[in-house]
Amino acid sequence: MTKSETKLLVGIGILILLIDISLMKYWVSTIEPNPFMSVGVESYRPRIIGLNILIGIIVFFFKKRLSILFFVNSIICYLIFSFFWNSWIENHPYSSTEYSFQIENRKFVLGINRNPDTFGIDEIISESKDSLITIGMHEKVGDSLKLTSMQETMYYYNNKLSGFSQSPNAIELNKIE
Repeated sequence: MTKSETKLLVGIGILILLIDISLMKYWVSTIEPNPFMSVGVESYRPRIIGLNILIGIIVFFFKKRLSILFFVNSIICYLIFSFFWNSWIENHPYSSTEYSFQIENRKFVLGINRNPDTFGIDEIISESKDSLITIGMHEKVGDSLKLTSMQETMYYYNNKLSGFSQSPNAIELNKIE
């Protein structure tokens, strides 16, 4: 192998690495992993390795030396993907905030979670037992949060909940520490 062939091989390897970094970062940002998806990462890793090995096999029939890059790249992609996956979870941590409220003699708890952006409303029946009323996703709309479940759409703004089917009026919420 001549010096110019080695330089070309290294250049192609660096180009493949840069493409991988861009694709892996984009892919992880579209997946938007959360801490509860730890098992989900295992379904993506075989795809990455398999795709690189498949490309390596195809390239092997045309340029044997170039195919080695794809076999090595399958391991490197695995590590790059794991890095971006873990980095996303570290930079978008799970957090939860709970609010209590009361309608007549019934006590409720609204839990708003970040990463994933979900919420849930439970009715507290007794100190050791509760009942799920509704769950769904939330999204930021201006200064408020739009809480959407299969049954209803509610809004959380300035420690008040409006649109809850159990009460026609806006409900004052108390943050649980």
